[in-house]
Amino acid sequence: MTSAGDLRHRVGFFQRAVVSDGNGNNEAGFPADPVFECAADVAVKFGGEAVLADRLRGTKTATITVRRSSATLAVTEAWRVQDMRDGTVWNIRSGPVDPDDGRAWLEFLCQAGSGVGS
Repeated sequence: MTSAGDLRHRVGFFQRAVVSDGNGNNEAGFPADPVFECAADVAVKFGGEAVLADRLRGTKTATITVRRSSATLAVTEAWRVQDMRDGTVWNIRSGPVDPDDGRAWLEFLCQAGSGVGS
């Protein structure tokens, strides 16, 4: 069970912005500043490797736990998370999930590494 003392990381949540280039095309990219920041627990799992285009690429998976709020409930897999202290960028693979149905915490399954597309 997560407690407030476990929230040792500061993470920012970034939403991909879709902007027209003026020629009828849409360009998507992440802004430099997060939509919001909050305290989080980042529990890194064992690393893994994937073969993509005949190249071995390392990835790491983590479960990121944050307090439940209207802002964190709005996050989808199209967003990404960044550790604001060390700069690690995490792509959200699933979530938000309420781990114990207690309506206090939300978990996101995230992935970072050279094998992860943005």
